[in-house]
Amino acid sequence: MTGTSIEATYSYSRYASNQTVSKRTGQPSFSEKTDEKGIEDVKKESQRGTVMAEYYSRKPQYKEKQIDRVNLGYSVLSSAGLSAEDMENMSMSEFKDIISRTIAGIPHHGTRPYDEETVLITEEGWENMKKDPDYAAWVVGVIKEDRSVSNPFFGMGDKGAFIVQTFGASPSDYKGQSFSKIYGGTAAGARSAYNAATAGGGIVTRGPQAELQPPADYNLWEEKRKARQKKRKELIEADIQAKYMQKKRLNEMYENKYYQNKALESSRNTAHFFDTRNNTPSVMKSPASIAASYEAAFMTADIAEMF
Repeated sequence: MTGTSIEATYSYSRYASNQTVSKRTGQPSFSEKTDEKGIEDVKKESQRGTVMAEYYSRKPQYKEKQIDRVNLGYSVLSSAGLSAEDMENMSMSEFKDIISRTIAGIPHHGTRPYDEETVLITEEGWENMKKDPDYAAWVVGVIKEDRSVSNPFFGMGDKGAFIVQTFGASPSDYKGQSFSKIYGGTAAGARSAYNAATAGGGIVTRGPQAELQPPADYNLWEEKRKARQKKRKELIEADIQAKYMQKKRLNEMYENKYYQNKALESSRNTAHFFDTRNNTPSVMKSPASIAASYEAAFMTADIAEMF
């Protein structure tokens, strides 16, 4: 058994008010019991700290860290209006309900808006949390600590995670697992694995955008195939563009060479004369020298006719 199934979306529940349990249930408060039976008798009844004390005795190297988690858990419980005395004086059903609501209301870090988490607590775990409020505070502290961790891949398109945390009779029985919401390659497959791990029970907390990312039909392999096709298309287009530019530059080069040759040929035709009789090139002549040559030729012809 895992307790009542509770759902919340990133908002602290104020289900537990600042009133004492005696006002809600009619049961005597811790202080009232003290007045009636005496401090020593009440201390004997309380088993506060026994679960955690046993854990510290077995693993003293972790004591300092676990005490920090207990204190963190008490700060969360205090914000919900719960004290150790309140938890000790509640009925089990009320205890489960209020603790479940408190856990469900602990938000994830702002970089984890797509996460979905289920907290599973065994029946023995519930009993020991009720018996030892320090252990209940430790459970809440572990969850608070974990949900305060940022997601370093949020800005890289991460699609969130499924998280399952399981608590047993003591801290030694704790185990947690987390996997991508596209674990196995598809959104449907990852959700199926998550549902199997939780068996449909537990205390559920969903991020504010948990239903948006990833889409229900997301398929990693199809996305990769599309990405490869897109990349291949981009490479082909880039190759076509490169060949087009190369051909364009060659055409421009040939065109420039053609006009240079035409200009050179024109310059030669106007600047040189070729002697067709002896196949020797004539020297370059100015217009004035050409006129003088014609004049000399006419004069020679006139003299010849006179003889």
